[in-house]
Amino acid sequence: MRVRVVAGSPVHECGLCGARFGDRWAVASLRDAEEARGRGVAAGVWPLVRVLERLPGLVVRSSLAGDETARTLPFVELGATGADCLQQLENLAKSLRLAGSGLRLHWIVEVEYQHHLAFVLKPRHGGGAVTPAMVRDAAIDVEALWQQLERDMRLSWWRHAGPSPLR
Repeated sequence: MRVRVVAGSPVHECGLCGARFGDRWAVASLRDAEEARGRGVAAGVWPLVRVLERLPGLVVRSSLAGDETARTLPFVELGATGADCLQQLENLAKSLRLAGSGLRLHWIVEVEYQHHLAFVLKPRHGGGAVTPAMVRDAAIDVEALWQQLERDMRLSWWRHAGPSPLR
């Protein structure tokens, strides 16, 4: 058995089979960090990327978790893969609106053109310097956003693109 400490909580790992036990949050955090590393995504934005990857008609093209030292804010760039992307972008925008009062920053989906049409989920930044406090607030928001999306995708108002029932 090997013991790893994740955010102050011990996680026990079997050297033979790889099974882990300990605090549920710590075990999940360790698993998420390894998944993120394997996918080439920063651990800080991985849960949000994982949720957004499930949206039909959209694909995650790139992401950044944000960095206090470099003073960069997190983002996730989405690309369209099918006609159902507009429905999912509408759902995403609704979810952002519902989450708004619980977030520290105002998050938007911005349309850009970078050799292809890109939809960028990011905190709105009106210009000027990005402060370390803004980066910390954005990291807290990323956690809240993926949880909000996870919850909203199970609700009846979250519409899935497909043939209209009236046809």
